[in-house]
Amino acid sequence: MPNACQRCGACCALYKVTLQCSETSDQPGGTVPLELTVHCGVHSRVMKGTERFRKKRCIALSGNIGDNVTCLLYGQRPVACRDFLAGWEIANGDNPLCDRARAIYGMVPFRSF
Repeated sequence: MPNACQRCGACCALYKVTLQCSETSDQPGGTVPLELTVHCGVHSRVMKGTERFRKKRCIALSGNIGDNVTCLLYGQRPVACRDFLAGWEIANGDNPLCDRARAIYGMVPFRSF
């Protein structure tokens, strides 16, 4: 059974995903495919699609938001994505950033169900 994030994906289509250049595949130990990122400063990059002001959507997000989504590089995803906790992953169910993303896409916070 998929986790709740695989029926959501709102955060991947709302927030800018910034990563250190050291996280990209062209660096020793880096895992994020370089070709899925764009430059964003001297020591950082951004996942393609999330650098936009409007209509953000991470290039690695596949599927329909709020229905059935997956991250095409889940095992290689940036630290920023690994550190982002969905409401259902937090004991009190409260992550305002997760709640905001879900609300913008017409979904209730995870703690509501």
